[in-house]
Amino acid sequence: MFEAARRPLKICVDGSCIVLRSLDDAIGFVRSHPVREHAEMLLDQMEAARLPELQRRAWVAFETFADAMKLVPDAPRRLM
Repeated sequence: MFEAARRPLKICVDGSCIVLRSLDDAIGFVRSHPVREHAEMLLDQMEAARLPELQRRAWVAFETFADAMKLVPDAPRRLM
C-alpha cells in the first residue's frame, strides 16, 4: 500500500503527539481511536485505495478529517 505520504501528518490527542507517514499508519490510528465511530466511510476509502491517485485522495481525505476533528495542532499554518 501507500508507503509514505507526501506530507507526514502530526496528530495530537490528549497531550500526546504522533507523526503519521503512511496510509497504513492513518488506518491504524483511526481504527484504534474513538474517532473511528465517525469514520467508517473514510476507513473504507483508505483501505480500498490501490492506485496512486486514489491513495493520494485518501490521504487528503484523512488530512481533512483530522483537521475537522481538531487532531492537527498546526492546521492553520499548514493550509496557508
